[in-house]
Parts: sequence; structure tokens; C-alpha cells
Amino acid sequence: MATPGETGRPPDDSRTQETVRQAKLHLSTASSMLDCAATAITGARELAGEHDGIGDELAEDIVAVRSSARMLVDVLSE
Repeated sequence: MATPGETGRPPDDSRTQETVRQAKLHLSTASSMLDCAATAITGARELAGEHDGIGDELAEDIVAVRSSARMLVDVLSE
């Protein structure tokens, strides 16, 4: 069976809406996972203290993870 793209017809609106809904759900899940990762990295940083600069490296990881989570939230709010 040919897909709507193959037949030249636009995709069904309800399918498009469902795809968008699923994408937002996946992005929301990813954002939550990134937030959990940042929390875990924060805990590891506290445990590591300033031992051999590990705390500084983990701080950079926290910033990167939280930035990714913010980008996902921005996408979700569009």
C-alpha cells in the first residue's frame, strides 16, 4: 500500500496530530531523564568534592545536561 507521501496526498490530519502528540511525549520523557541525570551528576559532584578536578568536570556536565533539557522544554512549548 502506498503512503500518502507516495501518492502525492497530504497525510491525514489525525495521524499528523497523533505523531505530534507522540513526539511531544517522547521529548517530555527525554527532558525528565535529562533532569534526573543532572540531579545524579550533582550528587556525584558533591561526593567527589574537589578531588582531582572531578567536581569541575561534573559541573560542566551538569550545565550541558540542563541546557539540553531546557532546549527540549522550549521545543515542547512551541
